[in-house]
Amino acid sequence: MGCLRHGLAIAPAVLALILGLCASPILAGEQGDRAVAAVRRLVAEGQLRPDTVLRLRAKQGNVVSILGRDYALQQEWERKTGIAIDVGIMPQLDSLAFIRRATDVDLTIARNHEFADLLHAGLIADLGPLLERFGFRLAEGGADGFLRLPQQSLADGKVVAIPADFDAALLFLRRDLLEDPVQRARFRERHGRDLRAPRTWQEYQELVAFFHRPAEGLYGTAESREPLTGWMYWLPRYLSAAAPVQHLFDERMRPLISSPAGVAATESYAATVAYSPPQVLEDGKDYSYTLPFFVRGQAFAIILTAGVAKFANASETPVRGRFIAAPIPGRMVGGQLVRRTQLIYGNNLVVPANAPNKTLALLFAMWLTDPDNSSRSVLAQGITDPYRVNHLDDERIRAAYTPQVIDLIRSELPVMSPSGIGLPGDAEYIAALNRNIWQVAAGRLGAREAMERTAREWDQITDRIGRAAQIERWRLQRSLYPAATDARP
Repeated sequence: MGCLRHGLAIAPAVLALILGLCASPILAGEQGDRAVAAVRRLVAEGQLRPDTVLRLRAKQGNVVSILGRDYALQQEWERKTGIAIDVGIMPQLDSLAFIRRATDVDLTIARNHEFADLLHAGLIADLGPLLERFGFRLAEGGADGFLRLPQQSLADGKVVAIPADFDAALLFLRRDLLEDPVQRARFRERHGRDLRAPRTWQEYQELVAFFHRPAEGLYGTAESREPLTGWMYWLPRYLSAAAPVQHLFDERMRPLISSPAGVAATESYAATVAYSPPQVLEDGKDYSYTLPFFVRGQAFAIILTAGVAKFANASETPVRGRFIAAPIPGRMVGGQLVRRTQLIYGNNLVVPANAPNKTLALLFAMWLTDPDNSSRSVLAQGITDPYRVNHLDDERIRAAYTPQVIDLIRSELPVMSPSGIGLPGDAEYIAALNRNIWQVAAGRLGAREAMERTAREWDQITDRIGRAAQIERWRLQRSLYPAATDARP
């Protein structure tokens, strides 16, 4: 089972860690059995009280994925181990503030981009020693390894999360409109080219403008533009501006985002607002507001995670059988197409640093993410998306998401970038970016001024955290960006 795939370049320190983790992979089912056996042994040896309760906190949409359909996973765990699970709901936001306040939580979830902040603040545990203690090996690729393991589990060269989700951004389009002969003829007359899924951001903009017909109940796009998630839609536009990738900082951690590449990405980000639902800029109008427009057939396009397919493919939706997923667009650089998608949400399992039962939490995380158990988790009608290789080959999962979407996830792996900024201060860097690009989208600020402001704020954040340390961390983070420029055949 291979660990290094898809052209991923990894710094030596991280490379050594991943190679160690990928030795002797565990077969499907064995990971879960080993976790259960370890719990039983701890109880028998008196290291774990039999009346211990695992306190787990997750977001509303994740609970059913963790407990299973009709609580089947919870009941099986409790029957096999005798350890009860106490589940509570956490806010549907980034996890940093919640974990900072948590005092009696054994296991919770955090988004990929939060790992560095959480580790830097001493809020989550380094899981490496526990994995080694119980002989667990995380693996990428192969028949049943994790997808994009380094981006999903590492911070500062340490294993801080067990992957339990895979929220890579994809572009969803109305296939029936793309294939309609009348629309194809009109589009060719207007643009002089065939109507097709867009290869570049410019082609995407032309498509959403062409299909924006609010008087007919159809918006061009349902991309979110509320203040908190702007980075998720800006970064793929920015990262594709150079080959193999347009980096956020230079080697001295000086921001590069006030460059023409940053200005162009901001202009592209703001340009879709005119073709979006009317409240798209308002607080709280995230995917819970935008996704229903696409599922109801009221938007031509949306950029979001593979979960769109699970909802849109439900038997009662107007768009069932009428949509496709397409690669995230890119830019032509030196005659070649450069594309970058990114892990955006992602709700992976982390153990708070002050968790009363860290060992138990790690063992449950390994049991849940076993290749077999995790397939049941993905199928449990929650918001967890396929995150292991065997999920992509599971016919039940392929049917739920459509084979076309699952195959696209696999083919997009070579161009998936790490989530967010990926350094301590990530929340601050992202907040500054979100604030300024939202001002542009709202028509209150020019793109160049917004990027210059953001660059100044980023420099201040770097200096406050410590530039020398950030330079070294950025060197490691840069190694996680893929080398491939485009995954399309």
